[in-house]
Amino acid sequence: MNLNINNSPDIGPVMKGQIGKTSVRVIEEPFSNAGLYIWVKPNGKAFTGGNNDPLCIESMRDDQTKIKQLTEAAAHYGQSEGKAVFFPNQRMVSDETASEQVDKMSQGFIPSNNDLGALIAAKQTIDMYGVDAYNA
Repeated sequence: MNLNINNSPDIGPVMKGQIGKTSVRVIEEPFSNAGLYIWVKPNGKAFTGGNNDPLCIESMRDDQTKIKQLTEAAAHYGQSEGKAVFFPNQRMVSDETASEQVDKMSQGFIPSNNDLGALIAAKQTIDMYGVDAYNA
């Protein structure tokens, strides 16, 4: 995805088509402590294999056993420098599962039953407007 972010001397980073002094802030939704640890090289980029998949492991936050396994795997593949970085509410999926999720999303369905944010939003929509609004 190319966001075409440039710098404006007046307001800092801006996106193509931005109007005014828009700012973006990422807020972590604490749905769970489950997620992925990804091995990140000292330059800040994920350590990837030949197919550009990052070296990662599914884990709970601060699970030292999983962090150690990831550290050992990185060293085995020749990238001992770096660190394990936690990404909450993320999980590994196969190419087939990713394709199925894209198909479901294009049909207007929630792509993954594990997307707690989407499920919560759908429930709030049903509670507020009824099932007919959700199925429309």
